Amino acid sequence: MEHILIVDDEKPMRELIKFYLIGNGYRISEAEDGREALAMLRTGEFDLLLVDWMMPDMDGRELCRQVRTSNQVPIIMLTARNQLKDKIQGFESGADDYLTKPFEEAELIVRIKALIRRARSSPAARRQIVQYKGLSMNVESHEVTYESNPVHLTAHEFALLRFMLFHPGQALTRDQIIEHVWGIDFDGDDRTVDSHIRNLRGKLRECGAGDLIKTLWGVGYKLI
Repeated sequence: MEHILIVDDEKPMRELIKFYLIGNGYRISEAEDGREALAMLRTGEFDLLLVDWMMPDMDGRELCRQVRTSNQVPIIMLTARNQLKDKIQGFESGADDYLTKPFEEAELIVRIKALIRRARSSPAARRQIVQYKGLSMNVESHEVTYESNPVHLTAHEFALLRFMLFHPGQALTRDQIIEHVWGIDFDGDDRTVDSHIRNLRGKLRECGAGDLIKTLWGVGYKLI
């Protein structure tokens, strides 16, 4: 399930977009401004960003510029500005597409699908392999091996390990794990995270990888 971050300071607009996207099968996170979005990008992965141009403190263009210093996630700029010069500025700041408000649900979904498809068909995406202490994860094919031996994981175990592999040595709270693996609307509790960590640990031990996941009491977990 693709994970999309909506960045807009207006809650009614976020709610409308969220309604559209959930109805089309996407997993959603929300940020009220550019700074919150940058913080979320440091702790999670997203398949696409929907970014409003006009936001206080850090507008959409500045957010795009900062994201592009380290991340090539697809970005669609949303704005009421419809002049050609505005579109040029949006693209120059790092946006991949530009959609003028108000917009129809169908057009938004078509543009999202096209951008995600383009990103996943790129040579870099097809070769995306993460390696760590003998573990090898092929993000595209959803395959994990330890020293060439397959490690069989469920979809949630794979997403959990992927999140940790992209943030080795970093303390990850249960809330961060829930949002990344299950989504912001997940109605379970911390016990779900703990049980999946326990199962993942068991499978890593069985394949010979040892104890790679450390419990941080009162905080969460980290990959060591």
